Amino acid sequence: MSSDDASLKKMSGHVRESEFAQLVGGSVYDGPHTDKTDVIDRQGSSHSIKGGEWWQIFLYSRGRFENNTGFIDLGNVAPLMIRCIDALPEDWDAYKMNKEPAKHRLQEPMRLLKDELIKPDIRPAFYEKAIFNGKEVDYWSLRPLYIPQHKETEFHIFAREDVVRVLSNTLDIQNSRARGRGQTDAQKVIFRLNKNVGEIELRTDRLEKYRLAKMRLHGPSILELLTHSISGEQQITDELIIHGNAIQAFRI
Repeated sequence: MSSDDASLKKMSGHVRESEFAQLVGGSVYDGPHTDKTDVIDRQGSSHSIKGGEWWQIFLYSRGRFENNTGFIDLGNVAPLMIRCIDALPEDWDAYKMNKEPAKHRLQEPMRLLKDELIKPDIRPAFYEKAIFNGKEVDYWSLRPLYIPQHKETEFHIFAREDVVRVLSNTLDIQNSRARGRGQTDAQKVIFRLNKNVGEIELRTDRLEKYRLAKMRLHGPSILELLTHSISGEQQITDELIIHGNAIQAFRI
């Protein structure tokens, strides 16, 4: 993604947040940019807003895994993330000149990270930390894209516990595989349904993002999974649909 595309995507995200805040009678969150909260509704509950095709879940430097207690307390996830980052040389030019040694160094910690994330006690805690920053955010409020029978102006509101349960029970976690010449196995952690719907990887394409750990999910696939897996749906306005446990808890 070019810097112009990234700026446009960020702008469209701000527009979504403002639209959602108006719909729920709340306000756009103006706290630290490291928080996951985007909107506070009139009940004081917090929402993380996502839309578009690919949702960035996090983009973190080495320091985040060194200093954030939520990751430090999450099994061996933080040390393994740091090992993945440290597999790449600090100098971006050095990496570009000879990528193969770094790719091979990355394989072992990336495989160990996958093994850690599939543990039954780690998997739900990881989704809760990655998406909701632990208990910081109450709801995932999602705008559809390419979802049959749903308007792209709607927001679907899901309770944190429902999202964590469905993703933990449904997504298969694997390592990436080389598909052609010049590619190397185990450069990513992959989240799969019947296809790849998410990944954790290290950014290597731009100097300003180099060695940042990125997690993203494919929005249309994840929203379709949630709407089909969480029982109970209630349309409370033309633009707001609530699901599962949110039906009892959310109010406007």
